[in-house]
Amino acid sequence: MGRKSSGALSLGRGQRLRRATEIQALFQRGNRDERRSFVALWQQRSGGRRAAFAVSRRVGTAVDRNRVRRRLREAYRRHQDTLPVGVEVVFIGRPAALTVAFTQLCAEIRQCLTALAEMAGQPTAAARRQ
Repeated sequence: MGRKSSGALSLGRGQRLRRATEIQALFQRGNRDERRSFVALWQQRSGGRRAAFAVSRRVGTAVDRNRVRRRLREAYRRHQDTLPVGVEVVFIGRPAALTVAFTQLCAEIRQCLTALAEMAGQPTAAARRQ
């Protein structure tokens, strides 16, 4: 069996965007941040930080799309404290997310979340602890 992640870094139901209407609203009205491996659509909302992960059918087979989704989700999970509370984000995987080294993907996610925090004008949870 695999190791379980620590509870502090888990990505629970309350931290995920699940409704199609919420995700669609981000596609229509969200701000955009493009990276090599993904596109992030985000907006400020009241409440906690929430994320969703999507991958276009152009990325490859279902196995490839699921792998991209899992890699993005894990990279986000590791750096979720960088995103300020009150920001919702959808990560849309690109084909490069399949082949880029996981450490590079994590670095892209961290840079993106830091940029979103600056654009949102809010301190990150990690910065508030210091």
